[in-house]
Amino acid sequence: MRSMTSNGAPGHPKRSDVLLIEDDVLQAHEIEAHLARQRFTVRKLVGGSDSLHNIARFDPRVVIVDYHLPDIDGMTVATRVHRLAPQAAVILMSGRIDFVPCEALDRSGVVAFLRKPINLGQLRRLVSRLVKNPSLTRKELGAPLGWPFSLRR
Repeated sequence: MRSMTSNGAPGHPKRSDVLLIEDDVLQAHEIEAHLARQRFTVRKLVGGSDSLHNIARFDPRVVIVDYHLPDIDGMTVATRVHRLAPQAAVILMSGRIDFVPCEALDRSGVVAFLRKPINLGQLRRLVSRLVKNPSLTRKELGAPLGWPFSLRR
């Protein structure tokens, strides 16, 4: 496994602002480039299993997980990330599903569910708030009961 920092250098064990778990290379590059322009430290991984083996090494403040990964589903990854790194805020995203019940998201430690195509401004605002305070809850973020939500701040 080899991780890459947003500047393309091989990853070294240190705190990351964001761990992005996305198998779509173009989508991952777009999200990473946008967040890196905002001065966030971003680490990318393709597989869910790989991310679980390396979560402690990266010590992310925010984890962005695609729902559909090649090796394990995103809800399972989110649940395990929440157990392994409870200090990290988890954002789940998908282009294939429109809705996940709030109860399931809460059990998995997910604080936000975003539909693809991702609104990069919305994602940036959300990540910015969560990097500053990863312990914010869905309610504190202003997410209404119906998912997905729009972030107005």
